[in-house]
Amino acid sequence: MDRRAWKAETLTARDAVPHRDVTLSIYCPGCHMIRELNVWTIGARLADDPLRELRFRCRRCGVFPSEMQVGVRNSTSGEHLLTIPLSPRCWDDGHRKDQADALRRAEQRRSIQTRNH
Repeated sequence: MDRRAWKAETLTARDAVPHRDVTLSIYCPGCHMIRELNVWTIGARLADDPLRELRFRCRRCGVFPSEMQVGVRNSTSGEHLLTIPLSPRCWDDGHRKDQADALRRAEQRRSIQTRNH
């Protein structure tokens, strides 16, 4: 599939794999870090599912991010292609509670770090 035809609602890992210069980045609102996602970690079982329906979780703080950036890495700089709002297919009250707890822990860590510096 041509990159110009990609849409946030339908882009899958299988669409992105053939393009070596494409990057998937996720901003974590809990630890305020941008992580680059290796599309191969999604795996063959989920390769045909739209990326917006997958649930990602930060390994550092446990927060579920709300969006993913798709870009192209050039030799000198990157180019933004599209933003995918994440809307996981499986999201229940347990996930909402986990999200609230993780955000609260992240805020507590930030306030402790701010006081110590």
